[in-house]
Amino acid sequence: MPALRRRNAHTQRPALPPGPRRRSATGWFYGGLGLVLLFGVLGAAFLKPDSSAANLPPEPADPTTGAPGSHWHTAFGVNICGQWLANPPTFETAADNPNVRVGIHTHGDGYIHIHPYTRSEGGNHATVGLFFSYGGWSVSSDSIDAWSGPGPDPQNKSWSNGERCPPGTPDAGRSGVLRWSIDCKERTGNPADYKLRDQQILVIAFIPRPDPIPVTPNAAVTPFTDGIAADSVATSACKPAPVVPDTSLVPSTSVPPSITPPGSAPSP
Repeated sequence: MPALRRRNAHTQRPALPPGPRRRSATGWFYGGLGLVLLFGVLGAAFLKPDSSAANLPPEPADPTTGAPGSHWHTAFGVNICGQWLANPPTFETAADNPNVRVGIHTHGDGYIHIHPYTRSEGGNHATVGLFFSYGGWSVSSDSIDAWSGPGPDPQNKSWSNGERCPPGTPDAGRSGVLRWSIDCKERTGNPADYKLRDQQILVIAFIPRPDPIPVTPNAAVTPFTDGIAADSVATSACKPAPVVPDTSLVPSTSVPPSITPPGSAPSP
């Protein structure tokens, strides 16, 4: 028995300490593929163009290539209590900094001219709110602070939902709310956030809720030419109502038979 135990002890070898397991080729393949996909996603995220400005129209001109920038026109009008305001005055610099030339402006022609000078004015930055801000005014979903008021109350430039229209306006005594439309279709939300587009008709109105939003007469007018000629934007589906001239105040040029005009020789 002692001899047998010795023989067994001699033949049994101690277990080797565990070593690193060999990774299969399949494991290395899937690991590498995962890294490739990860870097691909990260690269796409970093290389994705800035769709908010640089790579969306309207775009500024490119001085390195000579490529011209966008040059758009939007007919524009503000109606307060059934009366159109005078067109916003001409401006080409920012109201808060006259040394800064701005590419979203007006020439007093009832159009918003949109030709960005910088990328900060282009793409999704080219909004109604930016135009109002450049002019020194403001608009929101429930109020407007304009450049003037309606004829009977020209000093009242600010209007908020629920205010009553002043005497002398077509909607006198009625409560108004701020509403707006694009190409004769009423929109909801904040008009300041709307991105301007070419050849459209924008109307902002402070009028009673049941009334339809009118179409600005400016849509039938040709915009001022400031580098590029453009036609009026009115279409058969969206055009202003014909303006009927008021002849009630036109002075008469006829002379009654019984009255001799001054300086005329008397009849023989």
